[in-house]
Amino acid sequence: MSARQIALPFRLKRVEGSANPNQDLIGRSYEEDDATVTVIGLCLNDDRRVMVQRDIDGRTWSMPAWLMRLIFMETSRKAA
Repeated sequence: MSARQIALPFRLKRVEGSANPNQDLIGRSYEEDDATVTVIGLCLNDDRRVMVQRDIDGRTWSMPAWLMRLIFMETSRKAA
């Protein structure tokens, strides 16, 4: 009696995750007084920061992503 090993061509399941978890913030905006501030991209030097731009003067700066998530957090208000 001869025993043979059978090898089946199983494929590894790969989960394609985003390179940066803050990519979902890109394109979101909020109003600050007269201006609208929009997240335009990710900071190249630090993956924990995002680049934002003000629409009035086009000024761009970086902010911590956790702060932007705090700004965009929707609060549910109960009716009185």
